[in-house]
Amino acid sequence: MKKRLLGVFLASVMVVSMAAGCGSADTTAPAEGTEEEAAPEEDTEPAEAAANDAELSGIKVAYLTPSLDVPFWRYVKHGVEDEMKTLVPDSEVVVYDSKDDANTQLSNAQDAITKQVDAIIISPTDSASCVSVLSIAEEASIPVVICDIGTDSGTYASFISTDNEGGAKELGEYIASLLNDGDTVAQITLNQARINGVLRKDGFDAGLEASGKDITDVEFKQMEKVNREEGETFTQDLITAHPELKAIFCHSEDPSMGAVSALEAAERTDVLVAAFDCSPEVVEAIKAGTVAGTAAQQPVVMGRTSAQCVEKILKGEEVEAEIQLETLLVTKDNIDEVYDTLVEVALTDE
Repeated sequence: MKKRLLGVFLASVMVVSMAAGCGSADTTAPAEGTEEEAAPEEDTEPAEAAANDAELSGIKVAYLTPSLDVPFWRYVKHGVEDEMKTLVPDSEVVVYDSKDDANTQLSNAQDAITKQVDAIIISPTDSASCVSVLSIAEEASIPVVICDIGTDSGTYASFISTDNEGGAKELGEYIASLLNDGDTVAQITLNQARINGVLRKDGFDAGLEASGKDITDVEFKQMEKVNREEGETFTQDLITAHPELKAIFCHSEDPSMGAVSALEAAERTDVLVAAFDCSPEVVEAIKAGTVAGTAAQQPVVMGRTSAQCVEKILKGEEVEAEIQLETLLVTKDNIDEVYDTLVEVALTDE
């Protein structure tokens, strides 16, 4: 399993083009015309080539992020900014911190549109509220690339995501391998109004089930701020309500460290912590054995891929409707082997 995971991860990006349901006008096939209406092939090809080869200059891109207090979003931000500067040296990326508030994100989007940005990259505060941002951007004819989390509906050019369900399932299988029949686990989840949160929860449960062991997921707590304090508080609640608990799956890196703190304070060395995402602290915790493993996303690559999509869109080129990246299962057994790659794709914010 380890060799397969590392090979996929070192490839950095797995692109999955989905044939349906992206909601983007870019994927609509043109109407068929008559022979008389169709332009000669030799006339159209040079024009298309010229459009695709056009150099961009002075473009302005808005990145709407849920919260820069969360390390993951700082890694995405770095990927967006660094790649845009590489692709279009005189470009400007305006970063809006939404403070984990949907109304603030909508206000930020309105400000970006007023400032006449050429494109918007959004990591939604939640999937439901993203619809409003997409609506006002469409009215202003501003293309939108969604980077992570997803939307309930709306028009966008491309959606860059992680295989949240697959990564969580693999993690669930690994944690199950460390547990016994009859053990119980719990989850500290992302808000279930976020599509990625639903996928992580369901994927982890699917991994437990796939193990063939009788392991029960007894409860989950939904985070709002996705911070260390929530991880600590919810862990205290869970081990109090379920004294026999043997593992807790936290859907984000900082709350995972809060869970570690709460378990250490309660002297519960018998409870495993499983994480999603990565940070330098999580790496050290995995080495120390206080975190059993994590499904590491590639936030830097997600940001870079979002910027690449923006550049293509503004040059009139086609982009994939959906681009999905793999996670890497990181454990104490393979952390030294994958560390350098992990820094490059997931832990760089400056």
